[in-house]
Formats: sequence, C-alpha cells, structure tokens
Amino acid sequence: MTLAGLAFNNIRRTPMRALLTAGSVLVAAATLSVVLSVDRGYRSAVQRDLVERTGVHLYVTKEGCPIEAAAVIAQGGLSPLYVDEALVEVAAATEGVASVLPFLLFAETTPDGTRTDIFMGVTEAIRAVRPDWVIATGGWFTDENSVILGWQMAQIERVGVGERIYSEAFDREFTVSGILAQSYSQDDGILFLPLPTALALVQREGRLSAIALKLKDIGQIEAVKTRLRGRIPEDHFVLGAKELSDGILDFFAATRMIMYVMVVVAFGVSVFGIVNTMLMAVLERRREIAYLKCVGARRRDVVRLVAMETLLICTVGAAAGILAGMALTPLAGSLMRGALIAYAPSGTIAAPALDIALISMALSVGAGVLCALYPAWKAASFVPMEVLRNE
Repeated sequence: MTLAGLAFNNIRRTPMRALLTAGSVLVAAATLSVVLSVDRGYRSAVQRDLVERTGVHLYVTKEGCPIEAAAVIAQGGLSPLYVDEALVEVAAATEGVASVLPFLLFAETTPDGTRTDIFMGVTEAIRAVRPDWVIATGGWFTDENSVILGWQMAQIERVGVGERIYSEAFDREFTVSGILAQSYSQDDGILFLPLPTALALVQREGRLSAIALKLKDIGQIEAVKTRLRGRIPEDHFVLGAKELSDGILDFFAATRMIMYVMVVVAFGVSVFGIVNTMLMAVLERRREIAYLKCVGARRRDVVRLVAMETLLICTVGAAAGILAGMALTPLAGSLMRGALIAYAPSGTIAAPALDIALISMALSVGAGVLCALYPAWKAASFVPMEVLRNE
C-alpha cells in the first residue's frame, strides 16, 4: 500500500471529522478568493473609470478632497461648490493645454421616486477630450432641446434618433439627436445636453461642476498644474485623474482592512480545526503508530503520513472553497457596490482570475500542512514500548 493510500484509508475511518475539517478550509479559501477578487476588481475599475477611459489628464474643481471631487465628476453629485465659467478661457490659454471641456453633472429623481436620471451638460470639446465618447447613430445637438443618449439610456427609453423623450423632473420634452456607442462605462446611462441648456435647467448659469483638461504632453503634467495654480483663484484646485483614483483607493483602504480581517478570522478557525482534527487522529491511533515504528517506520515516515492526511483534506477543502468563491464573487461585488458611498465605479468590481485561485489554493493548503507539523511531531515522538505497555 502506498503512503497516499494509507492516508486515504485513515481519513475514511472518521469521515464526519474529515468533512468538518475540510469545511473549515473551504470557508477560508472561499473568503480569501472573494476578498482578493473584490480588491483587485475595485482597483481596476477605479483606474479604468477615472484614468484610462476618460482621456482627461487634469480637472479644475472647487472640491479639494479627491473623494468628493470624484463623486461630483463621475456620479453626478450637484455640489454647492462650483467652478466659475470664466475660468474656461484661463485654462484654455494655459501653456501645455490641448483641449478644455467645461461640464455640469447633476442627477434628478422622478417625482414618484422610482428613477434617478443623470444629466451632463457638455460642449463639442468632449469629442476631443474623450476618445471613447463616440456617437453611433445620429449626430451632434441640433438645438437647445436636443439630447444625446448613452447606449443603455436609449434602451431604457426605447427611442431612436429624431424621437422625443419626456423628463418628468423638468416637465420638458427633448429630441434625440444622437445615441452613443456602447462603452460599458457610466456614459451608457447618462443623458447629455448642451451645456447652456443644462445650466439653465438647474439655475446655475455660469457655474460648472468642473473643467476637464487634456494636455499636449502628459509628461508635462506637473508643469501645467503649477501654471494653472498660479492663474486660478486660491480656493480652486487642480487635480489629476490619477490623484482622484488614488484618493478613492486610500478611502477604500479601511474597507479593505475589514475584508482582510475577515480572511484572518476564517484562517484562524481553519487552523484550529486542522490542528484539533489531526491531533485527535494521532492520539486515537497511538497503538497503530507504535506498531508501524516496531516494523521499521522511521520518524520521518510517521511525519509524512500525518502530513499526507492533512494535505488530502486541505486540498479537497481548498478546491471546493475556490469554486464556491468564484461562484460567490459576483454576489459579493454587487453587495459591495451597494455599500460604497463615496464612489462606485461602473462595470464589475469583482475580478476572479486564475492567479487568484492559485494563490488561494497555495495559501490554504500551505497553512493546513504547517498546522499538521505539531501533530506529526507528536506522533513521531511516540516510544513504541511505552505506548504498548500503557495501552
């Protein structure tokens, strides 16, 4: 009989105990897999939304806190603070700036509270600043009552170019002049309006959410920021897209810490279960281990036997845990999205991957085998004559 076969037969003798131990490993592996997937997914989504997809290098804003600025810039929060529209010309005249996009973002909920629409007032500069902002059908605004719909919004309204939509929030009709190509970003759910129209709807003429800037040379970003700070009022801020994403991720660090505490707790329970199971298994088989040593088994053979039993249990538990973690990751991402108050990026915020599965497997199995060292050492230390005399 091989070592693996002997270990498997030993496990079969106490199936319920082995199953409960594998269950504790399952919980640990699943928790680690979900946490790593959500952590990576959220980081990637924030980077993608605020840095890679926007084509924006700098923002001029009244919000100095990156988290608050991101809420205004990316989610439509109508902050009481605003950027004066006169600063658009100042920004455009700054050396190193290629394009300037003034915009207003705001959200309005229908009177019955069943739906919230996000509106964005823009100028034609959005085409130069935002490379992923592409009109798939139709064209640019034809008049002040025109609207360009994001792809998802067009599906919700079930309208095409030239048709009208009604806004309950403003008791006003708009004519669809264009529909954007699907971008899998927050743009898919936004209604784009001419900037003057958007400003008039919320009585904020001359007051912008922020000004987005695209630079001629991204390598000169610090120099351009310095020039801009010297030309705008002291109560305004110049924030980079990377600063916004880093600030949000710093805020997310507290949530990340809580998630990793959950991982530590899960592994603690798993470690306790493995040590307890293997120690009981060793003590119950004192006579058998003594006979093995009497017929020539060495200390290392006993250690290998106990380690093999632990390895089999942990491998089964970890594999099941990774499968459970991959199945639960989308649900965890959805729950996390509802819990994120400061900024919830578009798209998925959970990213299961093969390397995460391998890391979870390695850590779970490795921790289990390490836990078997004490029971294995205990078994290897048995003196056959003393065991047989006392049994």
